[in-house]
Amino acid sequence: MNQAAVKAFDPGKTAAPAASNVVWPFGQPGTARPISAEIVRRVFELRRKREQSFPAKLFGDPAWDMLLQLYAAHLESQRISITRLTRVCAIPATTVLRRLGSLTDAGLVTRSEDPFDSRRVYVALSFSGAEAMDRCFAASGLAAILL
Repeated sequence: MNQAAVKAFDPGKTAAPAASNVVWPFGQPGTARPISAEIVRRVFELRRKREQSFPAKLFGDPAWDMLLQLYAAHLESQRISITRLTRVCAIPATTVLRRLGSLTDAGLVTRSEDPFDSRRVYVALSFSGAEAMDRCFAASGLAAILL
């Protein structure tokens, strides 16, 4: 992994806002660093930086990239449209839709239509999906940069 990318990832400098929804690894607030949306996004960015040195197809896991973005949105209590998810993940729309179908079938993701614009569909982690991501990050802690 690029030394600059590792140095740029310093969760000790990342303080979660007091009102944010954070996951405390190992369930002991105050004894471990919180996993925040910013840290999840940094994990995503580090995964993208690999593509500068290696062919993207070697590490292609669009479902995990999508789950990372949905988890970050969940931690910030934000919703994300399929269009935005496609853009942020830099994944073709057909792949995003196919993976969303699989994630929805697995009960990890929910879809909801925008009540003001029927062309827009929002996606979010389901309760089960959020719990699974919580467990994943709690079990791996800051080692999640290696996932």
